[in-house]
Amino acid sequence: MTCYEELKARGLIAQVTNEEEISKMINEGKAVFYIGFDPTADSLHVGHFMALCLMKRLQMAGNRPIALIGGGTGMIGDPSGRTDMRSMMTVETIQHNCDCFKKQMERFIEFGEGKAMMLNNAEWLMKLNYIDVLRDVGASSTTAATCSSAATTSGPTCWAAPSSSAASWARTPTP
Repeated sequence: MTCYEELKARGLIAQVTNEEEISKMINEGKAVFYIGFDPTADSLHVGHFMALCLMKRLQMAGNRPIALIGGGTGMIGDPSGRTDMRSMMTVETIQHNCDCFKKQMERFIEFGEGKAMMLNNAEWLMKLNYIDVLRDVGASSTTAATCSSAATTSGPTCWAAPSSSAASWARTPTP
């Protein structure tokens, strides 16, 4: 059984755009992929475990994982799936959480030259000053609602992560 077939049999692959190409890339160890992690706490939780197992399995097959830590998007306070507003965290708290995630992930994933990468979207998002606007708007609205609102109709697109441990991002065109 190939790596791709194993992942599919275990229910870890639900939908792909070009199954033949993706299967070949994964089986030949040529895939570069990412999984996003939302740093709302200083410790990974059991919900992150499946994503880390998937990353490890793909890495063992020669593929290159990217752990994308949402240090920038974590500043927004998106209440997705919640009835209450997420409490705003300070930059220092978010950075502490990101640092803790890195230490914990290093127990599962091999990071380094030619191996896995860890990126923090704060490195590029914080330079945009867009986070200040999103902190105000995002505190009372989900990302999906913000992307579909009239406030974003003049922009070309809005990018939204389906969940904190999603392996891909969805491109949502604005109306």
